[in-house]
Amino acid sequence: MRGKKVAEILAFLERRRHSALLAAVVAVFLVRPMIGQGALADIAVSLTMLLVLMAALLAVRIDDLVGERRMLQRQMARRRAVGWALAALALGERLWVLLFPSPSVVLWGIASWGAFFAYVTGSQLRSLLRQRKVTSETIAMSVSVYLLIGLCWALLFEAMLLRHPESFTFAHSGDGEGLTSAPVMVYFSLTVLSTVGFGDITPVTLPARYAAVAEGIVGQLYLTILVARLVGMRIGTAEDPP
Repeated sequence: MRGKKVAEILAFLERRRHSALLAAVVAVFLVRPMIGQGALADIAVSLTMLLVLMAALLAVRIDDLVGERRMLQRQMARRRAVGWALAALALGERLWVLLFPSPSVVLWGIASWGAFFAYVTGSQLRSLLRQRKVTSETIAMSVSVYLLIGLCWALLFEAMLLRHPESFTFAHSGDGEGLTSAPVMVYFSLTVLSTVGFGDITPVTLPARYAAVAEGIVGQLYLTILVARLVGMRIGTAEDPP
């Protein structure tokens, strides 16, 4: 009986894998503002990052592929191996940073999580472009890709800030100092991605400026292409014979 219940839960998660990933990504954005700083916040962030990792691996593992069966099996095995390898590095960093926090460990973590999120974002985007009709899972996938883009750039900005603290200026001094700058860079990344640009954080060096401009362009292109794609899928579904 218990085994049957577990199987039903796993089947439900597989059907709603993109919604689960979206919920986990949203949790990552919300946990720090809701809890604040401190050891409890670090543990909560680590747990939510673990949820994202698990949800992302589920989405990548059973992602929809099109083509010849043998080739699909090779692609699936390769993507699963890459996903788990990157996830192992990211998970190892989370465990290490809780025990021995230091700037060098943080940079290692940024690199490992950045590689993992970039891989997941690309995988989800590829799957989104292959969809044939608009469903709730398609919408969840499109939103999660958008938020993952912001998260990837936040990690890039965080790495820039740690390596070169003069890359950004802050309206409130101290916002970008030390190991607590990650939520500030997430905030900055989302304002750039959405082209809100409040101006309280300003990129100063040329690499930081170009990175911010690149994110703004990618965000606008993604929304434009996404809307066109979703409208096209909707029209194609409506034109299909009943």
